[in-house]
Amino acid sequence: MDMPRRAQQEAVRGGARHRPAPQTLRRPRPAAGSRPVEGAEQPGTVPSRSESPTRPRRQRVEWRDEDEFDADDAEAAAVRGHRGAAGTRIGTWFRGLTGSLALGLLLVALALIGVQVWATRQGQDGPGTTMIVSHAVAAVLALVLQRFADRNRDRRGAAALLAVLVAVFGTLWFWWWA
Repeated sequence: MDMPRRAQQEAVRGGARHRPAPQTLRRPRPAAGSRPVEGAEQPGTVPSRSESPTRPRRQRVEWRDEDEFDADDAEAAAVRGHRGAAGTRIGTWFRGLTGSLALGLLLVALALIGVQVWATRQGQDGPGTTMIVSHAVAAVLALVLQRFADRNRDRRGAAALLAVLVAVFGTLWFWWWA
């Protein structure tokens, strides 16, 4: 009687259906301020399959301490438009605020559409087409500007955030407060 193919394969492998996971050991990182020893195995390196002396080892990852910061790094960050961590928390908070205001304006526009539909069914005058269209246009403009600001965290993104504030508060001022 022939064994099924899978059973034959399992018998050859010793009954295991899957190969066991390779056991790898991670070496601890060197202490802060100390440099790694040249030629020592470091986490983050990709070992070659063959450890033969004729085949050169792959390039090792360069270790850098968090305290080290070169002027070249600062210049490269400035060229890319990135700032340090000092302005990020405020920028994130401000983007969240303007995003909430833009979404709130969209909800106001949707509520005005609902009120207009309800008022029309009751035979009443609603907010009016001009008010609804202006709120909808301002809401779409604010959401597009917010999306741009979320993806560009530079001066253009900051200008987009200010434009969101102008769109939201301009609409509120013109239609509700004035």
